Amino acid sequence: MLSACSDVGQQLQIEGKDMTVDCGRQMDAWRELWGQYQAIIDAFDGLIYICSQAYEVEFVNRRLAETLGYSPLGQKCHQAFYNLDQPCPKCFKEKLRRGETVRKKGFDPQKNRICYQVASPVHLQGEAWMMVTIQYLPINCPTQVTSLEPGGASENGGERNVA
Repeated sequence: MLSACSDVGQQLQIEGKDMTVDCGRQMDAWRELWGQYQAIIDAFDGLIYICSQAYEVEFVNRRLAETLGYSPLGQKCHQAFYNLDQPCPKCFKEKLRRGETVRKKGFDPQKNRICYQVASPVHLQGEAWMMVTIQYLPINCPTQVTSLEPGGASENGGERNVA
């Protein structure tokens, strides 16, 4: 069994063996990695949430909390996001339980636009899993670029949505 690590050069006992580890360096590396993940999540323009098997909201990104006007942590997802007393009729929890990733196109009434959702299971220890859902709006981009020279790219035609 591994005990908690807090000091540089701390003596730990792992399965009856004494080991010296540089906990400070490990913690610094973990903090740096966590900071990178947090920067990616904060920079994402879409909505991200994680729900438990019991439909409880475990995580929302800052943009979703701002969109809702509050943090729904601990609430049932169908109550927090859709004001429903029961799970959503089109919930894809069973597909996620089977290990499938679900992609669907929907409508975002707040933006009055088509949006896309991707839901994926995240497997934990044993049989446990959580549902990660990402919702995003399509990005408009040119349909064709006629030149790849620096400063010389030009658009040809209108725009199209890219998922």
